[in-house]
Amino acid sequence: MTKGQKLSVVSKSGSWYKINYNGRTGYVSSDYVQASATASPKLVVDSFKTLGNAQQVILVTADNYDTKSAKIQTFEKVDGKWKQVLTANGVLGQKGFALSKKEGDMESPTGKYTIGTAFGRYANPGTKLPYRKITANDVWVDDSKSSLYNTWQQKPANGRWTSAENMDIPAYDYGFVINYNESRTPGKGSAIFFHVGTNYTAGCTATSKEQVVSILKWLNPEKNPVIIQSPVSELDKY
Repeated sequence: MTKGQKLSVVSKSGSWYKINYNGRTGYVSSDYVQASATASPKLVVDSFKTLGNAQQVILVTADNYDTKSAKIQTFEKVDGKWKQVLTANGVLGQKGFALSKKEGDMESPTGKYTIGTAFGRYANPGTKLPYRKITANDVWVDDSKSSLYNTWQQKPANGRWTSAENMDIPAYDYGFVINYNESRTPGKGSAIFFHVGTNYTAGCTATSKEQVVSILKWLNPEKNPVIIQSPVSELDKY
């Protein structure tokens, strides 16, 4: 394409436009696009086909599979129309998104998931989700050989597992469970959360404590919220 050429914008996600050019779909950074006064691109969620009865969506995107940097956006359907609620910077696993998630790979899973229990080391900040306060004995079992793999349990182990993640840590001041690997398939990954953090994670998704609390207060189980995690280039899957 050449400078000054007009393009048809399908939708926008963060700093990326989804465009139609010569009958083909592609993506271009907003750094190289100037919207005309009449342009009003749809929200990215407007083109999603897999949302079912979800009326709240958390969208976590990255420029590619290998970056730990993410853009977090939240959307809510109001009177039949999607509205954008929040945009924030976030982080993924140290090695970015996973093509095929495995235990201990330091990668965050891609896909669409429902929202599980909210949690924190302090009192409920005002979320409508089921909320569980973390204690010093709380752990999440990551031992693939344990029958309790990928579940929240309490110490002592008493032989029930050989490895578990301590829940009583600052990263889990507030957060919620991403319902990944609900079948608890051994080795497919465990303890996938949305929590507090600004560097990188071991496979979760994180953002500032302020943003986590804001999202927790916004989430409403009656609106069937989901979280979608994907590189920008693969949003067509949803």
